[in-house]
Amino acid sequence: MGNVISFQKAKKKKEKKFNQNKKKSKTVTEKSTTGYPVVLNPLKEDSSINMDYAEMKPEDKIEYWKNIEKEEEERFKEKYKDVLAAVPVNAGARMQYFAKVMLHLLPNVFHGSSWDARFDTCMDFCQFYITEFDSAYSDYIKVNKEFERPYQYKFQGMAAEKLEEELKGCLEKLVALYPEKTDADKTAMMYHAARLFELQDLLSDLFCMEVMKE
Repeated sequence: MGNVISFQKAKKKKEKKFNQNKKKSKTVTEKSTTGYPVVLNPLKEDSSINMDYAEMKPEDKIEYWKNIEKEEEERFKEKYKDVLAAVPVNAGARMQYFAKVMLHLLPNVFHGSSWDARFDTCMDFCQFYITEFDSAYSDYIKVNKEFERPYQYKFQGMAAEKLEEELKGCLEKLVALYPEKTDADKTAMMYHAARLFELQDLLSDLFCMEVMKE
């Protein structure tokens, strides 16, 4: 049946899983003997980081990943500056706004023209969830805590086709709700947000497993 746990406990579990996935990505890079795998290479031709990872000292590798994260954050903000400039103030509206954005990205996550395109879109999808939707979700719960109902987090993997279907349905439901009008919709908003929390975790795992096979 799965464990019935609060959002805050689930969030801590997610943060732990996210850090584990980052470590897996680093491990794949370190195991590479012919340079960076294309799917993992976050460096562009004009990147300021051009050292040979295999020859770096441990402290340099730490700095390397910090720079990677910084460059990726800057790339994301530049790529989606128009989207990020039009974000609503209200927490519920922000959740729905970013649900629409992720819904738009979803087809290319699973059916992009190439593996690289799919991977890049997946990273953008997850970035929108982690940095934008999740923040709005946290703010929404603070105001509507009394309407929250426990969600049975299972974190059980599923086939890509099924995961795409579940993500699409979850995002569509979030977009269709009226989170500021009825108590029932407030409860449903948090339920489907919790569902998205779980599904996004499964998506990260799916791509991580594909990367580790490379």
